[in-house]
Amino acid sequence: MRIPAIISICVLFLVSHSVRSQSSDPCHHSTEGTEFWFGFMEGRNTNNHYVEITVTSREDANFRIFIGKSSVPAYTETVKANSTTRIRLDHRMVEPTGSERIQDMGIYLVADRKVNVYALNHDNNSSDVAVMYPLESLGTEYLTMCYKPHLDTNNPAHGRNSEFVVVASQDNTKVTITPTQTTDGSRAANVPFTVTLGKGELYQVQAIRDDLTGSHIVSDKPVAVYAGSLSTTIPFEATGGWDHMYEQMPPVNTWGREYYTVPLLTRSKDYFRILASQDSTRVTIGTGSVYLDRGRFYEFTLNSPARIFADKQILVSQYSQSRNNDNVSNGDGFMIILSPVSQAKNDVTFEAYTSSIIKVYFVNIVVPSSETGKIELDGNLVGNFSPFTDDLRYSYAQV
Repeated sequence: MRIPAIISICVLFLVSHSVRSQSSDPCHHSTEGTEFWFGFMEGRNTNNHYVEITVTSREDANFRIFIGKSSVPAYTETVKANSTTRIRLDHRMVEPTGSERIQDMGIYLVADRKVNVYALNHDNNSSDVAVMYPLESLGTEYLTMCYKPHLDTNNPAHGRNSEFVVVASQDNTKVTITPTQTTDGSRAANVPFTVTLGKGELYQVQAIRDDLTGSHIVSDKPVAVYAGSLSTTIPFEATGGWDHMYEQMPPVNTWGREYYTVPLLTRSKDYFRILASQDSTRVTIGTGSVYLDRGRFYEFTLNSPARIFADKQILVSQYSQSRNNDNVSNGDGFMIILSPVSQAKNDVTFEAYTSSIIKVYFVNIVVPSSETGKIELDGNLVGNFSPFTDDLRYSYAQV
């Protein structure tokens, strides 16, 4: 439900949604697993608002869902092989509100077979879906990729809060947070503070007027982190089209140095942000370069495929423009955290999130040029690959 009429899934054989991998390398994360700790962020709650979990699997699986610190499952369900099970939750039990309060709203999902898990925060014309990382893919250091709020003086439900959420997977988890801006709870910018979370608790941080991108989170035990915006426009100065931005943040140690981007079909251009993990990071985009210090970001637009390369690890997000800014009727703003080449897979599965209002689906695929005659989608060879003009080693297809 990222957009009213189109869904786009970026693959780098490689996919930024559900990726299958048997890797045990903690720096090479998979989205398939048997245990998941995750949470929602606050979204708009104005019209047909709900939250939903989707579970998919390659084989029959049984799973249970626990909420907060409870040891009693709130849901016990099954999912059939190559099928989907959806559970709509009471958003009052799992969706945090406000800033800087410990809330008993984390979600724990455990399955007897490997599954993929997606979380949807829905409000009419303001929804987003994120893929969840399993327990073994969580980490202890994060930097957040959010977006600047666009306040709508005519509608207070629009344009509120750059935000992020931390979910604890173990008791007595000490989390040190250094926000890049003054928070709604009056925590000072660039001054660290520490909170202690119990297993199943979460902690949401919001800034109503400023962009929390680059906020630093360090914990002594694995946590899950989500970031984005309650509701904003892409870019923030667009004249309309407010949407929820919601993505799980990968731990810093899983970031990469090399990324390949492909435009979202039907859009005139896409917005991008690059976030640096270390000082004096040189980032090359096509033929140009920028330098970033740790926790700093660079925002730019592209309307053609491009290679992004850095001399130190970076995080890259791609944003679809808001409908009013792009002069289209079949798309809205959303964000995707892109996968680096170091996270490439040769076996990928993803859920094209179906709904009654999504009519058209796209997938962008990036592969080594030597493999273009071997790529299959649902058993059918994918054709029409084109090489990247700035790196002929890789090619892309828009399907």
